[in-house]
Amino acid sequence: MQLSRGVVVASIQADLDDDVLARFREELLGRLHKTGAKGAILDVSGLETLDSEEFAALRRIMAMTSLMGAESVLVGLQPGVVSALIETGVDVDGLRAAINLDAGFALLEPEPQPETEPEPAITEKLEWEDDVLPEVGTTPENDR
Repeated sequence: MQLSRGVVVASIQADLDDDVLARFREELLGRLHKTGAKGAILDVSGLETLDSEEFAALRRIMAMTSLMGAESVLVGLQPGVVSALIETGVDVDGLRAAINLDAGFALLEPEPQPETEPEPAITEKLEWEDDVLPEVGTTPENDR
């Protein structure tokens, strides 16, 4: 795991089992706590298979990162893995996923806010002259 642009990048390259997932979870959460990172990218590009239970475990880890104040993105899902997960009916609602690391970083970067020009400061005091404004109750016709 490494820290890049304020984001922890955690790559999973080994076949998943309960022990691997537990170690991954503890290391990721520990790194988030230690660094105060604003986000986490879970790179699963090295996984050829991912069953619904392993996917659910990754979703729980992503929920835990959220509780620590960090957004998370799942990147690198292989096309065959995606097909298999959808066929088994896993819940993908609200899942933030990207095709690669660059797209994952883009999801975590805040959108630029449009720049607004500040209101011009009035530095000059306006002075009114009595002869510029007509008196109340008079009209130009009354002056004839």
